[in-house]
Amino acid sequence: MIFRRFTSGPRACVEAALEEARELGHDTVGDEDLLLGILRANAGLGAGALSSLGVTLEGAQVESERMASDALLSVGISLEDIRTQAGEAFDMRLPDDRRLRFSPRAKKALGRALHEARRLGDGHIGTEHVLLGILGDEDGTAVRMLARMGVAKEALGERVLELREREAR
Repeated sequence: MIFRRFTSGPRACVEAALEEARELGHDTVGDEDLLLGILRANAGLGAGALSSLGVTLEGAQVESERMASDALLSVGISLEDIRTQAGEAFDMRLPDDRRLRFSPRAKKALGRALHEARRLGDGHIGTEHVLLGILGDEDGTAVRMLARMGVAKEALGERVLELREREAR
């Protein structure tokens, strides 16, 4: 499987993505969870590129929740009303023993990570490759989330390559 080529950073990012998805009550691990996982693991060039453009885990979590709330509101459901009515009983977190699968978008992002590593001549997959894989889907939830946070995918992709270059020196 693709995970053999992962360095410790992306492995930690995938584990963190699983935890983010679980905490948010997601049935699958999506590309937005992979993005949150990079930030949560805070490892490698991917996290460095995000951080250098002002993207924080807390900010991304807030934006992820806003997007979910907006999606529910579009069908007449208020997440805030549900939280208020349920009170302390409201908990979206999935049980730790529940197995989560990767969404088709997340699988494609991880496949693109392998492609990016090969394109750049790397024998491993780092968080920078995972991030570039995520950015490869302009309609992806993660890319839309970043755009809502004021981060253009092109600028972020360029930043990743700049940091790679700097590290190679």
